[in-house]
Amino acid sequence: MGKLDGKVAVVTGASSGIGLAIAKALGAEGANAVLSGRKREPMDEAAKAISSDGAKAVVRPSDVRDEKQMAQLVDSAVAEFGKLDIMVNNAGVNPFDNVLEGDVQKWRDTLETNVIGLALGCREAYRVMKGKGGHIVNVTSVAARYAEPEDPMYAASKHAAGALTESLRLALQGKNIRMTAIMPGAVATNLVRTLDQERLFAIGRMFGLNPEEWGISPGDHLPPEVFDRVLGVARQFVMSPDDIAQAVIYAVTMPETVCVNEIMVRPPQQLQIPGMSLPA
Repeated sequence: MGKLDGKVAVVTGASSGIGLAIAKALGAEGANAVLSGRKREPMDEAAKAISSDGAKAVVRPSDVRDEKQMAQLVDSAVAEFGKLDIMVNNAGVNPFDNVLEGDVQKWRDTLETNVIGLALGCREAYRVMKGKGGHIVNVTSVAARYAEPEDPMYAASKHAAGALTESLRLALQGKNIRMTAIMPGAVATNLVRTLDQERLFAIGRMFGLNPEEWGISPGDHLPPEVFDRVLGVARQFVMSPDDIAQAVIYAVTMPETVCVNEIMVRPPQQLQIPGMSLPA
């Protein structure tokens, strides 16, 4: 028996990286899952794996910035499984863009996804959890605690996400709905695909990868083998998405009398990359 047998979860940003790992981990513990993201193929594969292990999983592609789509996503979980117990707001973007010379559209996309999208996920989850109980988990970042001179809009969005999560935790006291912030440090995920080519290639070479040989290209999802290679040579500096997934499992399997306000998950050492600020 899994620790979450009979529970129903929605995970946003589940098409890769941390979100995909969280969805798989929830399924492994017996939770029925609704996977939401923009890239369908990896979610379909994960849903099949979850379903083959005994739990059930469905895929509902959606954009967290769209109010109607978020309402439909939550409603689809209730329609499919009868309820919603766990909402994991994981979708996020990083523009790797400064403010002094940056692109305003990248800033808007960052705030729309990392703050408004998260708020919509919380609101829609509360709508169906109200009077029944549940657990809302917001995946933010250790950047919520730091200044980021090379990436200030990302830091601003994560500071806002952290403040939003704590504010909602207080607002939900006495309503049988728990709130938890999961704050990862450096993780091997596709978030780096938004880097410019020069810095993306520099990171690849730092880990002994030939960018051209491995098909590393800005804007594209990176091959899984790239992350295996990175984790193989830099485990002291970069975490696996599975590490973050286990933090989520810990939080949502605590007794209902226990509320885990936040979990900060960090690698043992900080990775130093010229021109980039990556807190450990």
